[in-house]
Amino acid sequence: FAVKNVTFSVNGGRIFGFLGRNGAGKTTTIRMIVGIFLPDSGRIELFGREFSRTLLDKVGYLPEERGLYRRMKVIDHLVFLAKLKGVDRNTALKEASNWLDKLGLGEWKNKRIEQLSKGMQQKVQLIATFIHRPQLLILDEPFSGLDPLNQEVFIDAILEFKKEGRTILFSTHILEHADKLCDDVAFIAGGEVVLKGELASLRQKYASLGKPNDLVSIFREEVANR
Repeated sequence: FAVKNVTFSVNGGRIFGFLGRNGAGKTTTIRMIVGIFLPDSGRIELFGREFSRTLLDKVGYLPEERGLYRRMKVIDHLVFLAKLKGVDRNTALKEASNWLDKLGLGEWKNKRIEQLSKGMQQKVQLIATFIHRPQLLILDEPFSGLDPLNQEVFIDAILEFKKEGRTILFSTHILEHADKLCDDVAFIAGGEVVLKGELASLRQKYASLGKPNDLVSIFREEVANR
């Protein structure tokens, strides 16, 4: 099995970190949440309702394996993807232009995707994830392949989403980022969730035991020997 008896819930308006080593089952679980894979048993609920594809209009998904149409212009690509989510063209143009400026890509909006660096392309894909203003953002390894400066740009964007009242679920094996961002976490190892809960409570628990209570130390304590 790829994953087994994985159970967790994500509370609205919070940042939930789905944490584990590469190959632990994070991407498989996320792909089930967004309907790419179907679970053999159990159920998936979105927004308190049993999964249906119509609910995905309220979801923004950044997959681990990025994919953009390389010959399209940046602005055209973002408008195209926004329209697929029901956003009208004028609104999409405004939102895309605002975010391109905010992320330092305003001068590149009429360039083809293939002319952008990898970091720039990841910024474009991040904008595409939330241009339709989803209630839930699911980000699979959002920091993968980014230099430290662009990692900070992504962190700032995630925190801004939270301020707007959005819910964010993201997977990562870079625990230092999760330590900065998360309200709640779940650790997965060998396809099974081995620890989950509010990060502040987990920190308090480990501090009361006289143990280091940063996420890296908690991860080593709970997962390293599994």
